[in-house]
Amino acid sequence: MSAEVEIAAELPTAAGLQDLLNGLFDRTVTVFEVPQPVLRGRDVHVVGSYIDDQGGLQAVVFCDLVLGTVLGAALALIPAPRVQEALKARRVPTDLADNTREVLNIGASLFNHQSAHVKLKDTWVVPEPVDAEVVEFLRQPGRRVDFRVDVPGYGEGVLALLVV
Repeated sequence: MSAEVEIAAELPTAAGLQDLLNGLFDRTVTVFEVPQPVLRGRDVHVVGSYIDDQGGLQAVVFCDLVLGTVLGAALALIPAPRVQEALKARRVPTDLADNTREVLNIGASLFNHQSAHVKLKDTWVVPEPVDAEVVEFLRQPGRRVDFRVDVPGYGEGVLALLVV
């Protein structure tokens, strides 16, 4: 009788996230880990969920308004004033949100290792309601890391990652 072994996604490092973003944006992005959680629920504007090959929720990423906007603008080389407009409006515009979703999709690679594979399942951008399964996942004990991310010319924001 063989038992299934559940292999959890790895918690990404600042260096791994920085390398990914540097490659995507073709600029020197600065990423550093924040020693304690700094992104609170009311400040979250973009959420992404990652599942394993069996469909089980393995990881969640969320970011604040600034980074949710910056990631989308930097990916498509949209001029920085567009980020400032979005911040004044207090919302991530649809076109930038679509680009941010693509960054999160590519970011699935941060969680993968030899014996685990995850992929982006869903994303939500405020004011979209987050799936109940994801809300419950956030309430469970897990491993979490928060990062400050500075994309030169666009701005600095916060991204948090949680894994089972």
